[in-house]
Amino acid sequence: MRALVASIALALQLVAAPVRADETEDAALVHLERGVEAFHAGAYDRAHREFEAAQELAPDRPNPYRWLALTEVQLGDCATALGNIDGFLSRVPDDDPRTAEMIRMRVLCERSVAEAAAPPPPPPPPPRRRRSITRRWWFWPAVIGAAAAVTGAVIVVADEPDATRLPPIHCDGSGCAPGAR
Repeated sequence: MRALVASIALALQLVAAPVRADETEDAALVHLERGVEAFHAGAYDRAHREFEAAQELAPDRPNPYRWLALTEVQLGDCATALGNIDGFLSRVPDDDPRTAEMIRMRVLCERSVAEAAAPPPPPPPPPRRRRSITRRWWFWPAVIGAAAAVTGAVIVVADEPDATRLPPIHCDGSGCAPGAR
C-alpha cells in the first residue's frame, strides 16, 4: 500500500512539475512584454521592475538580462548594467546577433564607470586680477619722462630768439601802427 501511495505521489509530482514550469515561463514572458512596452514608452523605472520580475522567474533566460542592462544604461547605472551584460553574454552563444550590441554597451559602460571612479580634475586656478595701470612698474617712470620732455620743450621754445615774435603795436591819436614809440 505504501508503495502504491508513493508511486502515485511521484506520478503527481512529475505531472505537476512541467505545468508549474510552463506557468513560471508564461509569467516571466508577461513581465518581459510589459517591461519592453514600458521601455519603449520611456518609463524606465517601471520597465526595470518588470524586467527584474522576469529575471527572478526565469533566471536561466538571457532576455531579461539584456533588457535590464539596456534599462540600467538609460537610468545612468552602468555599474549594475555591467553585471547584467555579462549575465546575458554568458547565456547566449557567441554567434547570437545581439552579442555585438552588448559588447559595445559593455565597452561604453566600462569607460563610464572608469571615468566616474577617476579623481576629479583639479579646479582651475582663480583668474588673475588685473592690476591698475598706476601700479605697473613702467607707469610712473613713463609719466616722469613725459613730464620732463614736455618741460624741456617749453624751456627750448621760451629761449628762442625774438624772430618769431611779432613787433609791438603802438597806438596813439592818429591810430595804431607797428613799431616802438
